[in-house]
Amino acid sequence: MAEIIIMPKLGFNMSEGKLIKWYKQEGDFLKKGEPLFCIETDKTNIDIEGTGDGIVLRLLITEGDTVPVTTPICVVGDSNEDVDMILTQGKVQTPRSQEERAIPDPVQAGGQPERGFVSPELRDKGKIKITPRAKRVALEMKIPVEEWSNISGTGFQAGICEKDLLAYAKTRDKKAKASPLAKKIASENDLDIRGIYGSGAAGKIMAEDVRNALTKEGAAQGLNREDTEDGRVIRESLPYAGIRRIIGERLSMSASTAPHVYFTQKVNMEKLLNARKQVNEASSVKVSVTDFIVRAVTMALEKYPGVNASLDGDTILQFESVNVGVAVAAPGGLIVPNIKNAEKMSLVEIAEASALLIDKAREGKLLPSEYAGGTFTISNLGMFGIDNFTAIINPPEAAILAISATKEEPIVVVDQEGKKDIQIKPMMNIQLSADHRIIDGLLAAQFTAEMKVLLENPMGLLI
Repeated sequence: MAEIIIMPKLGFNMSEGKLIKWYKQEGDFLKKGEPLFCIETDKTNIDIEGTGDGIVLRLLITEGDTVPVTTPICVVGDSNEDVDMILTQGKVQTPRSQEERAIPDPVQAGGQPERGFVSPELRDKGKIKITPRAKRVALEMKIPVEEWSNISGTGFQAGICEKDLLAYAKTRDKKAKASPLAKKIASENDLDIRGIYGSGAAGKIMAEDVRNALTKEGAAQGLNREDTEDGRVIRESLPYAGIRRIIGERLSMSASTAPHVYFTQKVNMEKLLNARKQVNEASSVKVSVTDFIVRAVTMALEKYPGVNASLDGDTILQFESVNVGVAVAAPGGLIVPNIKNAEKMSLVEIAEASALLIDKAREGKLLPSEYAGGTFTISNLGMFGIDNFTAIINPPEAAILAISATKEEPIVVVDQEGKKDIQIKPMMNIQLSADHRIIDGLLAAQFTAEMKVLLENPMGLLI
């Protein structure tokens, strides 16, 4: 029996997924466990494997399309199966991780169709079912909306895919007819007549169609340049979606709901930098400054568990496990993979785990389990030379530590006899942002002071 593959839901907050790549094409044989496609979730890219053997009968969306979770995207089965009949009948076998279900007709059910998709009945009513990628291609090729109903779709429930548009464009260009006056007006204005919708008999392009197109063309040119009324020129308009939208929504919620308080310390990094050099000379695993900071955070959280906490409704949860997240700039935006149970790890083990997670984050290959479940976050911008910055708490955590650049600065040094001297030392600013609903000022100050002690006495981090 044929199997319909759907856009999987890989996280509680995941509402849609973007298809990055098909590893199999129509007609290819798929073995169980082989990668079938790669999707971009709100945080990372994930390869999805086949759940059984079969032939890829139909790809219902194209690379670059974004569709809601549970939307059918592919049909796998035997070569003698009728895909159109399977989709029309509606009752299919979904991947083995899910129960057999019927695909409801959104019109008959009285509900709203999923975004980007419309049933054949709605097509007859003038509403077109077209994928987001196909819609972009149509606009780029100047195929007006009025013509979309003439295109035969091969996607899910006869939806229009990119390949359908390209095929239609070839036949459309050959059939473009226009009145002599229409051709003259188009030629005088250097307008491609093939991109104009014809209102005449059999779709013939009339002079009025060309004049309307010229009006729209002028408006479009102004829009493409994007001059605003107040004199600003927009270079590019980007969608506020995906991981950027998730980051914005989460941090907006954090800033508006969690009363932030801030605590700053200046740390002398001289001993730690020397210790790091000695460790790296003696070990095959290279340890970074961030690894030392993760180890220090772990020890400080064990001493002050009230910081390793979260607010769940009317309950404050204090965690025994220390899952330290390290903010990483990934291809799609900022992501925070976290080192699980760091309290059970040595400095070198932290360095090994951290390097693996950071590499996967930068390649966009993190699993949801690797960026979920953090209890505390570190945001290090020291490599960019930032002197000091304030970080927004990563909900539902209670605090985040901002790490700035280490720079040579003059400081007052007091020797054992009490004599004071001004010396140049490598100094680093750290700033704790704490949720005042959960963490009192005294506790936050104690934690920040403990971080200074641990970083300035790094031998304790090696134990």
